[in-house]
Amino acid sequence: MPRNVILISLDTLRPDHLSCYGHARATSPAIDALAARGVRFADASSAAPWTLPAHTTMFTGLYPSHHGVKDYSHRLPEESLTLAEILSERGFQTWAVINTWNIANPRSEIFQGFAAEHVSYIREATQSASGGQLILNTGRMVAEKARELLLERDRARPFFLFAHFYDAHTDFTPDAEHRERFVSTYRGKLDGTTGQLLAIRKRGQRLGEADLRHLRELYDAEISQLDALLAGFFEFLEDEGLDRDTLIVLTSDHGEEFQEHGGLLHGRTQYEELLRVPLILAGPGIPRGRVVEEPAGLIDLLPTILARLAVPAPTRLDGVDLAPTWSGGSLPERVLFGEADHNNVVDGKPVIDIKRMARLGKEKLHLDRHTERVQLFDLSADPREQRDLAARSPERVELLRAALIRFEGGAVAGETSGAELTEENLELLRKLGYVGDEEGDEGEPPK
Repeated sequence: MPRNVILISLDTLRPDHLSCYGHARATSPAIDALAARGVRFADASSAAPWTLPAHTTMFTGLYPSHHGVKDYSHRLPEESLTLAEILSERGFQTWAVINTWNIANPRSEIFQGFAAEHVSYIREATQSASGGQLILNTGRMVAEKARELLLERDRARPFFLFAHFYDAHTDFTPDAEHRERFVSTYRGKLDGTTGQLLAIRKRGQRLGEADLRHLRELYDAEISQLDALLAGFFEFLEDEGLDRDTLIVLTSDHGEEFQEHGGLLHGRTQYEELLRVPLILAGPGIPRGRVVEEPAGLIDLLPTILARLAVPAPTRLDGVDLAPTWSGGSLPERVLFGEADHNNVVDGKPVIDIKRMARLGKEKLHLDRHTERVQLFDLSADPREQRDLAARSPERVELLRAALIRFEGGAVAGETSGAELTEENLELLRKLGYVGDEEGDEGEPPK
């Protein structure tokens, strides 16, 4: 049984760009090695296609409709229980090292259970020479802070460390070494910045294959650079002997679009390029080299972690302990949901939470609550969601739509945060691509 827990969130990381998930390029040897000594979930899903609601689900074991955090105007209610709160009450030291204001912003109150001085925000953007914001890879500082905390820990007490890395997120700024290894010659005008991609998205511009290949290669280079950073962190854990008594959970909050369904960046849809995430567990009591095909979700992190520590879980959770999937059993049949999109625009105004997903096994329903359009896909035969089966399978559509209606019937109203975003906060969130997409271009699209 593990004594400690490290939860690593790699923002914007698609599993199909990791070698251990079948990517043809060697982007992730350190993550691959972690998977080889643990359990890898081949089919894990986020509950939302962007950072804030997805992380709140990680911490609570609840869908956004049940924890209420779907937008920056929402905060987690005080009575909600988080993983950090539960463990802190059991004597655990709790630390969070955060690499984006998206979740570091205290107005959302999702870090209940961490003392304020134990939440470290490593800024993801810096002022450029032109006066704008440049999003850099600052994950090295995240790893350094995590090492510092672990070296200074009270060794008589167990700990829970949450470490969040933003490096795979745009702006795509890989260093020269990884750019040379992964990015081929490109003569186009894409620079991999969030602002430019926002401008392309706003104008509905379709990119050519050379442009898309360039973006994917930049993304691979970012992942490889992040993986090299993780290799050093994992080596540190081994040197400290922490690999012997620590459960390591590695996942992501969402993926990234490369116009598989016309979009770029993330946040707006519930397709697999956004909802599918990596999920790897390694440590005491976790079998080595096991691959689980059964669908899992970020809703399952809290109950699974608590079960490994023999800590009782709250009674009202959406997730379940995943241990049966790696020990010869299976989970009860259940429908998985996706919700809490943002940055969609209807009649010139920004809207949230209009795209919903309901999934039973490999059947996946999409519902646009504004247009009432539905789509149905069979992920076993069509993992890229290209062949809509809704018209030929109306009974399956109704079954999953009924599940969505029942789910929506249990939704709670989001609790409004009393604090307003400052103009500085808003400017940073605009640069990161999370607010203001409808207000104007942040960069020029290529001609």
